[in-house]
Amino acid sequence: MKRFVHGIVILVILALIVWKAAQAMALLKADDSYPAKPIEIVIPYDAGGGSDSFVRPLIKVIADEGWIDEPFVVLNQPGGSGTIGSRLVKEARPDGYRILCHHESMITAELSGAANFGPSDFEVVAQTGEIVLLIIVREDAPYETILDLLQAAKQSPETIRFGANIGSPAHFTAMNLEAAHPGAKFNLVTSGGGQTRYTEIIGQHLDAGIFSLAEYLKFRSPHGTPADRNIRVLACLSEKPHPELNGVRTCMAQGVEVTSSNAYYWWAPKGTPLEIQELIASTLEEAMQHPEVRERLAEQAIDPTFSTGEAVQKRVADRVALLESFAAEAENELPHFPLYIAIVALGLLIVVGISTWRHRGESLDGESVDLKRGMLCFGVLLAYVALLEFTPLPFFLLSILLIFFLGALICGWERKRFPIIAEIALIAGLGTEFVFGNFFGVSLP
Repeated sequence: MKRFVHGIVILVILALIVWKAAQAMALLKADDSYPAKPIEIVIPYDAGGGSDSFVRPLIKVIADEGWIDEPFVVLNQPGGSGTIGSRLVKEARPDGYRILCHHESMITAELSGAANFGPSDFEVVAQTGEIVLLIIVREDAPYETILDLLQAAKQSPETIRFGANIGSPAHFTAMNLEAAHPGAKFNLVTSGGGQTRYTEIIGQHLDAGIFSLAEYLKFRSPHGTPADRNIRVLACLSEKPHPELNGVRTCMAQGVEVTSSNAYYWWAPKGTPLEIQELIASTLEEAMQHPEVRERLAEQAIDPTFSTGEAVQKRVADRVALLESFAAEAENELPHFPLYIAIVALGLLIVVGISTWRHRGESLDGESVDLKRGMLCFGVLLAYVALLEFTPLPFFLLSILLIFFLGALICGWERKRFPIIAEIALIAGLGTEFVFGNFFGVSLP
């Protein structure tokens, strides 16, 4: 029976090694054959929101026209005010098969401390489309103007629940509104994507929020809908009134000196080859000129702007400089530590703790083993986490070495146990990467 089990273990190890070797060969060939498989477009918000509605017509036209050999496939990855989907792309391999479409939350999340990464951790491939932003309330809300809302926020500070995801452009715009009306203070509430914000306003879990014009047009109900089931615009945040809004005034026209806009950017993992970036950018530029896309952009009231190369890099740098003025006021809400590293480190720490407790009282060279073994294991764990975070060494290799070292230490460095420890280390290191990558969609370092 033991030989049978051992044979299965060896087969599993060989299968994982073959998988890893095939993966490495595919990466070596990627530059010559790109794209050789579908390209994931990560949208860090729910399906049906403004970002989702913007991207899908673009990729449909690209597929219909056959401008690129493999299809773009949308992956909605909501959560963390856009930071979870963004991190998924940041940590992906720079091979062009996972691209992020995300607006200026990429900038504000870092400035607010909601994320410990930002534009400098990605390659900005292109900017597509300018977004008109609106302040929305439920139709039966008691506020007729933006000044009414701000006055209520001044009279009863932190009671007006304002949907502004921490670290998002809406968060910075809300702080700008407060600054423009001294004494006003909102209760800023993280509320997810457009669909979630709409539901929470209708359900009176939010009193107000910032929507794109595309989201407003999507969620607005027909005339005659009961007021408690519809939404209304208090103000437009653009510099000029928009014809789609039937005379709705801007904040500026209502005496509140605030303007705000947004844009969609396409981000690739740092180190993505320039030729891949240029291929994606040129494909997006063609799509932005297509009549079908232009029609959809007009319906969503999105200005069909496009920039790439130095132009988009300058735009991002300018936006960073502009938004930094509010960065000191933004709250730090999200942990900076990558989740998978925390999980692995915690699990290993528990294993080491249990092992040390079980061997308490034994001696090693006449000294108590408990403290020596525990301190050594803890130091190795810290080194492992630091190497994962700050060096390019691969996850599977570092994990194999760590597990082998800890196993050998626990077994008292008995040479006869090295083969079985090596087998465990190989299965754990390669197997963890296989499971995370194939079942959870996380590309480990």
